Amino acid sequence: MIRFSQILFALSLLALFTGCKRPEADPRTSIRTVVFLSADMARPYELTQVQNFQRMVGFRDKVNFIHHDAKGDASLQAEQFGLAMAEKPFALAISPVDASRISDQVAAAVQMGVVVVGIGESAMSLPCTTAVATDLREAGRLAGDLTVKALKRKALAEGRVDVVGRVVEIRGEDENATSQVMHEGFMESLKTAPGVILVHDAPGAWTKDGGKSRAMDALRLQTTFDVVYAQNDAMALGAVIGLGETRANMMVIGTGGYVGVDGGLSLVNKGDLDATVFLPILVDLAWNFITKKMDEPSFIPQASYRVAPTAITASNADQMLREGPPPLPTL
Repeated sequence: MIRFSQILFALSLLALFTGCKRPEADPRTSIRTVVFLSADMARPYELTQVQNFQRMVGFRDKVNFIHHDAKGDASLQAEQFGLAMAEKPFALAISPVDASRISDQVAAAVQMGVVVVGIGESAMSLPCTTAVATDLREAGRLAGDLTVKALKRKALAEGRVDVVGRVVEIRGEDENATSQVMHEGFMESLKTAPGVILVHDAPGAWTKDGGKSRAMDALRLQTTFDVVYAQNDAMALGAVIGLGETRANMMVIGTGGYVGVDGGLSLVNKGDLDATVFLPILVDLAWNFITKKMDEPSFIPQASYRVAPTAITASNADQMLREGPPPLPTL
């Protein structure tokens, strides 16, 4: 007679040799690693991107967030890309220092199934899953339009037909693609009014102290001018400080347009700056895409998304504070 214990033993052997498998874990409930490779956190806009990314990830369970900053070094970023891939990430967002240096790495990552999101205009050339950018040339053009319109109003108030003005520009850096394209857009708008000329152009290193120093240099070298355009709000606020009593006779325009003590939106609303140009926080859209891909693996994005900058003046600053920035593109 076969004993009951022998039957149980036989059944266990049968399960072993027929390849009985455990059910696989649901990927939607497992911990996902998301990596952000930033180009250079020394630039305030990049720092804002990193901080926003960290904040948003914190609201989602089961996400392991890793951040590497390249400090403007393309070789270091290539190394950091390798470190990121060693973590077997679900998604990788990258603001490239030099897109050409990491193009092959991006292609390999996508081929391996990693969701790669490029951040910024330079990322548009990468073979990413998708890329998000804002038109920095348009941001410069908007600042130029604000300048020309202000000088037209001044000419009308003074009863003059010709629109004239002397303008100072404070760039972030001299040898920087972001600074150059914003400058080019700014100059395109100024050229629509031949009497409006750029009399001083210098880098402020993206800092409040840099903006203050460049504004003081402009006062010493140029004596008089009508408008100061700074490529970020920190430098614009520094320029206000550096201009001292002469500030009352000048228009100061920043770039960024965020909320906070040194944020352009808050500064315009308080009257410390005359205007700023809002640059969308691109990681917000990147994170929307990554989370949608987590929840809907079959989702196929567009190859790229663009978010427009927005001019902020006293006329719309309060509304933007109450309602927030323009909505991001729908995925």
